[in-house]
Amino acid sequence: MDTLTKLEHDFPTFIYKTAQKYGLSKDEIRKLSTDGTIEKVDRGIYVFPGYLLDEFSLISQKFSRGIFSLVSALIIHDLTDEMPLHYDLTFPQGYHPSAASLEKYHIKARYLSKSRYLLGITTAQTENGGTIQVYSKERTLLDIWESKQIQPYIKNDALKKYLASSPAAKRVKNLTEIKNKLYPNSTLLKVMEVYQQ
Repeated sequence: MDTLTKLEHDFPTFIYKTAQKYGLSKDEIRKLSTDGTIEKVDRGIYVFPGYLLDEFSLISQKFSRGIFSLVSALIIHDLTDEMPLHYDLTFPQGYHPSAASLEKYHIKARYLSKSRYLLGITTAQTENGGTIQVYSKERTLLDIWESKQIQPYIKNDALKKYLASSPAAKRVKNLTEIKNKLYPNSTLLKVMEVYQQ
């Protein structure tokens, strides 16, 4: 698989910095943009023809230390039908992107200590084929379950969808481990048992 094919496979929407990691120079990108191999959408933002601009992938590349979480992670894991007006990203404490850049991309940021931030990070594919960093389904369920800002109907809907996907015993074990580390007093497992009866 050549460089360009690999880039298209991993990031149909990409930024200049990502292209550099795949070994493409500024001149090569300019040439590919001029001959129509890629489309320039904005300064430093490109899309391969036939793909829509992938906001999730773009944000994941622009904010490489941000992890999609809460309702944004529910959307990625197909555990909600909500269409919020912002993206939820979690960053490690001490790392602060500029307020202007967060506002430009409609990002609602939260900051966690490194040990809490690192737990349950995984990668996923967006609907448009981009690779992004997101919290696992189990971590996401626990985060939303314990959040006071998220409506109860969103929590219940996400839990029902999760249970309908018949999670393997290994995933439930993973959920229990994360619960014990992050939210020892969470009622999520008890509620899951009630739903499964």
